[in-house]
Amino acid sequence: MANPKKSERCSASLTIAESDMAAALAAALTTEGAEVTLDDDSLTVNVQSETISDLRARLNTTLRSLQAASEALTEADRASQ
Repeated sequence: MANPKKSERCSASLTIAESDMAAALAAALTTEGAEVTLDDDSLTVNVQSETISDLRARLNTTLRSLQAASEALTEADRASQ
């Protein structure tokens, strides 16, 4: 597969499998503009863009949102125990 050029449409996909937090993580991404698919306890996130640099920025934002949501869920779980 050839490397995409800076001006080619591109996409990235991330799957989080077998996570008890999948539904909550999906909910946390509702404002990110990413395509989110939830299947039982697995979450797939697809990010698309017109350029590689924009894809990188969108993916970065999406990953930061996932990390923040994961940390908040972990803390909430810890506090409830």
